[in-house]
Amino acid sequence: MERRSIPVCFTEKQYKMIEEFAKRNGMLNVSQALEKILNHK
Repeated sequence: MERRSIPVCFTEKQYKMIEEFAKRNGMLNVSQALEKILNHK
C-alpha cells in the first residue's frame, strides 16, 4: 500500500460520519476508512 501524506480537513459532522463508516466496516481507525473510500472505484 502506498503512503499518503495529503492533509485532509473535515467538519465535525463529516468526521463523525467517517468514524461511523469505520466502525460499521470493522476498521480500527479513521485512516483505514479514508483509504478504503479513496481506493473505491
